[in-house]
Amino acid sequence: MVESEDFAAAVEVGIAALCAGEEPPSDEETWNRLTGAGVEPWLAERLLIFLPMAYIRRLLPGVLYPETLTTPGGRVKLLAEPVFTAALDRAQRAGRAEIERIALRGAEFDAINNALHAGSELSDLTLGESSLAGDLSPVGEGDGGVPSPRAVFVELLRAHGVPLDGETRVSAELYVHPAPDGLAMAQVDFAVSHPALAQPWLVESFAGHGTTWREAIGRAVRMFELGALHPIAEGLLRPGAAPGQVERQRYEHPGGPFEVVLGPQINLFTDLQVPPAAPLLDRLLDALRAEPLTRKVHGLRLFVAYHDGLLQTNEVLLDNAPWPTGETIAAHADAPLPDGNVAIRLFALLVPRSS
Repeated sequence: MVESEDFAAAVEVGIAALCAGEEPPSDEETWNRLTGAGVEPWLAERLLIFLPMAYIRRLLPGVLYPETLTTPGGRVKLLAEPVFTAALDRAQRAGRAEIERIALRGAEFDAINNALHAGSELSDLTLGESSLAGDLSPVGEGDGGVPSPRAVFVELLRAHGVPLDGETRVSAELYVHPAPDGLAMAQVDFAVSHPALAQPWLVESFAGHGTTWREAIGRAVRMFELGALHPIAEGLLRPGAAPGQVERQRYEHPGGPFEVVLGPQINLFTDLQVPPAAPLLDRLLDALRAEPLTRKVHGLRLFVAYHDGLLQTNEVLLDNAPWPTGETIAAHADAPLPDGNVAIRLFALLVPRSS
């Protein structure tokens, strides 16, 4: 059964297309933007129709709206359409500018506006069914060209034998970044919640780009799989789930011993050989002894980027939050390469040990 959350990423793609540019794009422009980035026509059609319908219900909740849509082939039950329910859920979290940009382009807004000009009161307004000139295209098999990052995350965990029971909750949300025509830019925030964590959620973000949303999301997923999945599975969710995919080292801390479960070093933006960041990691772990750590699982992430030997990006996160001491240490580290662009990413879990 297809769930509305399977189309959460597609809804984000649709919102980005409808909000592109200083002026609202036409339906044709939006259609071309969506299908040009690999969104299948049946899904693009539903995004164009259902997003304004969902957003007008958020903008003007006092109106009584119909539960169906009329087509030549019969009525469509809106709540039976997972794209509509995903759009309705997303509309509840939208900001004012986004709501108005999307809601005001729909036929239902026009009908409400006409009724108000004719003397109707908003609080007493009951809206009639909207009609489509043609039938909705049949729903295609699969994801319609926009993979669900959460569904992929769940499958990756299941492939490693990780039980998704009441203790473990996972999420993966797509964020669309502005990009030139012909390019899709995706950021996916992968999150896991578990009682053993020091914070309610552990979040790791990865970006990907491509000419289609399948390619862009796929690249973000592959980066997550390479850099963070195995430490999370091995160190938190199911020890032994990823043998040979992580490094382990004992770590003595004043609050008690830990084991560092480390993923591979990811090198970006260069084809040259990049030296290991192990010396920098050792300095970070030394400094971490001055920080109080609970007897829970803690996440440590390093991301540094350089251009011609100069530091451009410096992120050291401890339990999802910037760690100022760690960023100071990273700022004083030598650049891995003297010329060109290069970035390094490391992710580790600190898992408490009894002895």
